[in-house]
Amino acid sequence: MPPVVAALLERRPAVLAVRRAFPASAARLLTARSPAHLANMLSRHVLEAVILGAESVRAPVLQSLRREFPGVPLVLFAPLRSDDADLLLLAHRDRVAAVALEGLDEPILPRLIRRVGLTARRRDELLPLAARLGLTDPIQRAAWEEVVTSAPNGLTTAALARRLTLRRETLSRAFAAGGAPSLKRAIDAVRLVAAGQLLGNPGYLVADAARLLGFSSASLLQRTARRTFGTSARGVAQLDGPRLATALLAGGSPAGWG
Repeated sequence: MPPVVAALLERRPAVLAVRRAFPASAARLLTARSPAHLANMLSRHVLEAVILGAESVRAPVLQSLRREFPGVPLVLFAPLRSDDADLLLLAHRDRVAAVALEGLDEPILPRLIRRVGLTARRRDELLPLAARLGLTDPIQRAAWEEVVTSAPNGLTTAALARRLTLRRETLSRAFAAGGAPSLKRAIDAVRLVAAGQLLGNPGYLVADAARLLGFSSASLLQRTARRTFGTSARGVAQLDGPRLATALLAGGSPAGWG
């Protein structure tokens, strides 16, 4: 499933340029007509990133996004001129993840989103934990990379086995070998980390994260977080990578955290 990217752009040429930049295979692009429309998109989709035009950065839109959704990666897309230093200062102050020049950087926009988006942040945090989790075999490493990337999109053990051209039972045994967590536990853990990414934003309730990530209820999300990491769903957002790995290996027991 391709990631979902939203764009709030004032100029029609910019909208058309971004649409051309994202083929269906690269991302599902949603173009917002207004800040209220963008807020609706945030409530209905896990957004990989939001692309903003210059006026949205200068207006209260950026401050509102940063107040309610500080963890959502933002990209400024505008035809910058020499007198736009104020715009770049605003982008820097409010932690805009990247700047792309309209009329020049359209071909690299998908690659830029892959580098700074929500999935990239999760991969940067979780992929280095493979050795700590006992995932040293090539099959374990390949499976872990797929889990980290795709578990929030509803990845199942059967689907992962098909991707790796293995039988499901073979993959499950190979993944858990050597004291590593079970594959199901690893998938649950990454879905919880994705929930933590959302719940690091005041604009999301636990019920929102549960709905967006396919949990049947907020209470199930909370129970899964307690069972896996020994903390609340919102508390997962406060755990760094090593503590996530330690809690996962310790069966969610806070006493096992180092």
